Amino acid sequence: MRVAIVGGPGIGKSTLLRQLGDLYHNGSYGEGEEGVWDPRVLEDIDAGRNPIGVTAYFGRLYDANYRDAADNDRPDKVIFFEGARITLEAHIAEYPIEHHAELRKVLAIGDAWNPDRVIVLTSNTDTVEKHIRQRNRPHESAENMVRRFTLIDREFRRLAPLHPNTVVINRDNMEFHQRDGLKAIVQAAGLPMFREIPYDAMDRFGGAA
Repeated sequence: MRVAIVGGPGIGKSTLLRQLGDLYHNGSYGEGEEGVWDPRVLEDIDAGRNPIGVTAYFGRLYDANYRDAADNDRPDKVIFFEGARITLEAHIAEYPIEHHAELRKVLAIGDAWNPDRVIVLTSNTDTVEKHIRQRNRPHESAENMVRRFTLIDREFRRLAPLHPNTVVINRDNMEFHQRDGLKAIVQAAGLPMFREIPYDAMDRFGGAA
């Protein structure tokens, strides 16, 4: 089972992805950030430049992840991805309308991904602004990130009903570092329950299970 986690910038996708990947012990595929991306990408995103190149870059990044996961997918696994076709589509709203026709051509990169479930994380602006300011990344302008989030979040909400197997989850008051928050996501998205690793009180060890 392939599950995509998407949403506006600063919503907590990467944190949720890592936590769920660890919880299911099946692995996850993040999109990365500074240190992983070509350094020019961050500069162009912040300046609003090269929209077709930026979108195609992320399309190719996601495509590499989905292709690699195809070799590891099995009926008893749940594999998590940060990003889906709806991600590329929602980000089109960031750019002037004269670029939209070319940007829509880029969407074809994601036509074959077809995750079994897409989780769209949404939130109110105050919550996202708090998280963005807390992470205090030098390449991010908090004001610009909040502006971008508001625009992109609106697009995700609009597009979600048009995409099959997509569920919108408001992450306000959910902490992804806590078990209750993770279980709430699992239940809201209708995912199979993860297997607990046994924890026992022991006074001697009789070997691996």
